[in-house]
Amino acid sequence: MTKFINYIKVLVMLLLCGSCSDYLDVVPDNTVEVENLFETEIKAYQALAACYSFMPHNDDVNSSMLMSGDEFLGRLDIEYAGESGRLRGSKIMRGGWQTANDPLLNFWTGRNGATGLYDGIRVCNTFLENINDVPDMTEADKIDWTAQVKFLKGYYHFYLLNKYGPIILADVNIEASEGIDKVRQERQPVDVCFDYIINLFDEAIDNLEDTRSLSFLGQIDKTIAMSVKAKVLMYAASPLYNGNTEYYGSFVNAEGVPYFNLTADPEKWKLALDATEEAIAQASSVGYKLYTYEGGAELYDEEDWDVSGVMKYAYNNRFSIVEEWNSELIWGLSNINDRSTSGFQVATNMRSAVNTTNNRSAWQWLGASYRMAEMFYTKNGVPITEDITFDYDNRLAITVVPEEEDYYRGYLQPLERTINLHLDREPRFYAWLATDRGVWRAQGARNNLKMRNAEFPGGRAHATDFYASGIGVKKFVHPETTSDHWTTVVHYAKPLMRLPELYLMRAEARNEYSGPSQQVYSDLNVIRRRAGLQDIEIVYNNPTIVKTVGKHLDKSGLRDIIHQERLIELSFEGHRYDDIRRWKRGSEFFTLPILGWDVEKNLSTEFYTLQTKQTRQWITPRDYFFPLELNELRLNPKLIQNPGWDR
Repeated sequence: MTKFINYIKVLVMLLLCGSCSDYLDVVPDNTVEVENLFETEIKAYQALAACYSFMPHNDDVNSSMLMSGDEFLGRLDIEYAGESGRLRGSKIMRGGWQTANDPLLNFWTGRNGATGLYDGIRVCNTFLENINDVPDMTEADKIDWTAQVKFLKGYYHFYLLNKYGPIILADVNIEASEGIDKVRQERQPVDVCFDYIINLFDEAIDNLEDTRSLSFLGQIDKTIAMSVKAKVLMYAASPLYNGNTEYYGSFVNAEGVPYFNLTADPEKWKLALDATEEAIAQASSVGYKLYTYEGGAELYDEEDWDVSGVMKYAYNNRFSIVEEWNSELIWGLSNINDRSTSGFQVATNMRSAVNTTNNRSAWQWLGASYRMAEMFYTKNGVPITEDITFDYDNRLAITVVPEEEDYYRGYLQPLERTINLHLDREPRFYAWLATDRGVWRAQGARNNLKMRNAEFPGGRAHATDFYASGIGVKKFVHPETTSDHWTTVVHYAKPLMRLPELYLMRAEARNEYSGPSQQVYSDLNVIRRRAGLQDIEIVYNNPTIVKTVGKHLDKSGLRDIIHQERLIELSFEGHRYDDIRRWKRGSEFFTLPILGWDVEKNLSTEFYTLQTKQTRQWITPRDYFFPLELNELRLNPKLIQNPGWDR
């Protein structure tokens, strides 16, 4: 793992120097001449770093939106429930924690664990206003850097739009000296916001490089910008934003103009489809392809490599996340917090079976909810409620892992007692989830998991560091990361956009626009084949497997299939919360409690007892968007609060 240089990794070294620190501190207050910050190319480079520095964290469990939704269960959120600074995303879902008086993850103003994105936009505007005045830069670099910052400016606007709905469009910096009326701006309708963001992206795309050199992987290029543009258009087409009379028919500005369009426009799906087609073509033209593992088996897996029905596919999916800058990673963040207790890899990694007291880089306290264990498919590639061959009613019954079963060889422990739910599941289940009496390749070894009380590895052998649900998450842990020292954490770029998401976006947009087709099936199948699953049109035409034969032939049925495929493939990566929101399915998922096993028990019959670990609250339509801080409303009377957030 030696090639993980990323734009933040490279640029933050400059950002931390004195002159750049001054830049960040003084530009908003105009306490120095801005021109001095663009005297040379080096200083301009520091300013470029400053623009990137506002990227929202997706790597710190206490400040990341990845903790929102219903995927994770953090032991710290249970024991330290009174501390608002821990696992803020999770607390937002629990009810009572998110208030308009002092919002958690306040991206509007930059408080309570969030970066202030309007501050970031202001820095971007300052850059754009001055970059052409740098005397010792080439024109080509000026054009490229300007394009990068235009993208970042658009992306920060989109992030705000996704969290708050209608937002203020900060196209230029407005100083206090220009008068109170100009400073106090109004929120704009969401369609106006989407158009503004797309226009910024288009301006950027025309001038961005196709790809970046090794030293600058992750710095914005044309493929990233085109892919994110397609995603933004997909959001604009989705039910939350497109014709949402149900929730926001009466949400209007001071002139009575609705903030949300009230008539769904199917052509928005066509715009998303076309943009996704273009993004996939661009990605293909510069060499992106779906990742498949091409190395040999680890020594501890050689005996099972050609026998196991799961192993090769599980390797595909495991390393598609942790292999640095692999062939499907379009946009990644490598300046991640993976060497502290709040980094996702460290928080989710199991403690070493050799040294259970060493938690330097394996804290073993962030796990998965039981719901995620049910979400993955059976080995036939359909939901556990859909598969006739899967005994759903007895999924929690204790069973013994068969000794001579080749399908999950290397992923379940023969003759150990487990439950039916863990048998006959798809390879991604075994690649990304850690379950009792399963196998986890971590700490440089193949570990037979024992996740009950007083057991190790994986169980509650430590008083405070344990998986509160009894289920771990393997997805972010590189198999070679060990807990010997912080330097033994294998660093990789955390995914922001992977090629599979583009295929899933194209399938969704095409189905919504024109219904089922072989083209839709093909986009799903390329992902399913990499995961070791049958093609959609084959399995859903098989009456010996599925209850709902032909479900894929109907737009509504295929929509369900696409949604679940997306929730599985992109699980734990920060998409589920926003997807469920844009589909308007919050009440279906986010009102249900978080369940897990009884980790206080050692006997299998007692451990495998489902318990409510956390209650969750979701109020529709209030919780679809964050509140504006009340102090912002006092400072700017032109702002109108989001529905339901009157306190």
